[in-house]
Amino acid sequence: MSSPHVSRAALAAGLPARFLYWSGHSGRRYLFSSTSAEMLHDFEDAVAIAVSGDRVVWVGDASALARFPADSAPRRAAIYVHLLAATAEDRRAVIEDLRPVERSFLRLAA
Repeated sequence: MSSPHVSRAALAAGLPARFLYWSGHSGRRYLFSSTSAEMLHDFEDAVAIAVSGDRVVWVGDASALARFPADSAPRRAAIYVHLLAATAEDRRAVIEDLRPVERSFLRLAA
């Protein structure tokens, strides 16, 4: 997996480099914002991914990740949330598209 690619729109707007695109298996890109494990409770209706090094170690509902023990690997990883999936069905589709396949890695999208 390559280094994170910051949203060009965020850079053009002068926003911090905290917005990243992740590509799913379908090739579709999803915009994510970085957050902390402590802030996950603010993102009940979001998709979350936990990234350790160069690989996604967990993907699912942010509310589920918020319930993990604080010392668990996903909670200690870099955490990003996707806020643009409006319904539970949309979130489930994003999660399935981003879910790592054994021995494969998701790509960061430019």
